[in-house]
Amino acid sequence: MAVPAKILQMATIEKPAYQWDTPEPLTQQTSAAPYPLDALPGIIGDAVREVVQIVKCPAAIAANSALSVLATACQGVANIKPNPRLKKPSPLSLIMVTIGDPNERKSAADDFFSEEIGEWCDSKEMELEPELKAYKAELASWNAQKRGLEKAIESAASKGDPISLQKGQEAREKLIWLEQNEPEKVYIPKMTTKDATPEGIAKHLMNKWPSLCNMAAEAGAVFGGHGMAKDKAMRNFSRINELWEAGKVEVTRSGDDDSFTIAGGRFSMGLAIQPDLIREFFETNGRGATGSGFFARWLLSFPETTQGTRIEDVETLLTEAQTPSIEAFRKQLHGILEQQYTNGKGGKFDNLPTLKLSREALGIWVNYLNSVERELVSGGDFEGEGKIAGKNPNNAARLAGLFHLFNGGDVLDAISGETMRAACRLASWHLYEARRFFGEIALPKDDLEAVKLDSWLIAECKASGEAIVSKNRVLQRVTPASLRKADKLNKALDTLERANRIRQTKEGKTAVIEVNPALLEEVK
Repeated sequence: MAVPAKILQMATIEKPAYQWDTPEPLTQQTSAAPYPLDALPGIIGDAVREVVQIVKCPAAIAANSALSVLATACQGVANIKPNPRLKKPSPLSLIMVTIGDPNERKSAADDFFSEEIGEWCDSKEMELEPELKAYKAELASWNAQKRGLEKAIESAASKGDPISLQKGQEAREKLIWLEQNEPEKVYIPKMTTKDATPEGIAKHLMNKWPSLCNMAAEAGAVFGGHGMAKDKAMRNFSRINELWEAGKVEVTRSGDDDSFTIAGGRFSMGLAIQPDLIREFFETNGRGATGSGFFARWLLSFPETTQGTRIEDVETLLTEAQTPSIEAFRKQLHGILEQQYTNGKGGKFDNLPTLKLSREALGIWVNYLNSVERELVSGGDFEGEGKIAGKNPNNAARLAGLFHLFNGGDVLDAISGETMRAACRLASWHLYEARRFFGEIALPKDDLEAVKLDSWLIAECKASGEAIVSKNRVLQRVTPASLRKADKLNKALDTLERANRIRQTKEGKTAVIEVNPALLEEVK
């Protein structure tokens, strides 16, 4: 029986193309607000501007390098207590974290600001070399005497006769005196590291120098190292939090001789980390980090890249850069490092002076504290975000202390209202950057898996030149491997479908996933 002509005609009609709605973003894709360079007063702001002009990095990266160095130097000079009713002052330590691509030139910016610290430490080591040699000789003699007295006591006890026991008593008295008169250790300043673990940081503060800054341009070793493995992370969060507070840190080992306590140490961080690495870190340790207050202590930035705009020309490169502000920064830094050495040469910072606020500065700080608190209520900018906002006003006070000291203020002078106003403005900028971080990167696990699946599907389609991937291929090949389970994959696919980024359909009997063509413009 022949097929009717009308049916044959209908079979040749093309199926109308599927009408896609505009794909919705999976994250809060907000833009970074311009970095408030004018909030960096005096020498600091001028030096940061020069570095940005030379390095062509984002302003936030250069500023974070400068502030990390300031904290490293000033944390051994003074403390600050913005709330006069509290018993314990805060150190001037900071944790600066920048999220961005490794090609944002953080290392180059760090070099401009940290070079003076490195050269000053090297110079101090040479200056102290005779004292260090004398100390080593005295310590060797002291240890020899101690061993001799211990042997004499042991020998006298084994003999037991009156004369031997008398000699043993004399040896004990000498040993007591010797223990009370151990040679005074010579500490050689070394203030920066790039990949120290929390355990290494603790040992450094105990045995080398009581002030340290971890300045890592690629902080994968910090956030991805064994020290941040899930079973150790909570302990290390707590340790870093204590160091940020200049609290007492106890490191306990199986043997008493290996255990030690850090008191009077100061620790800062100036880190950069890639978005993918911080995502993995948050996925593994996010709940512990937020619950412990680890993130709340950060001054975080997530700047727009300058890559693609860093154009150079031969004449400029052959002309020596004029850096009067950087030189002024180095000169001021040198003087502050000398103050830190005077305070810390005994191996810890005891009885540092506490910076005071003028009445105007206190009023400005209280207003800022209250404004942050009000935004934590329902409907506020930071509703449910106490985990990132709780320590921010304290960071504002620390910034004010750094600005005060570095721009020539004496430890006995009160911090001005102008200085506090600049510090609160900068702290506020970092607080909103932290909100962007939590909105765009630190997602719940299910949402994060949807983001990863979305990236994988787009990459797969761009590689094949097709806008369709079979569901079976996804189950076999998708990364992360956790999505190769049908229930997890289906949940992530449903999220993407609701956002108009994919649709699930069939070609014959084969289940396929179509990706919204708007996400594949390069293929077209």
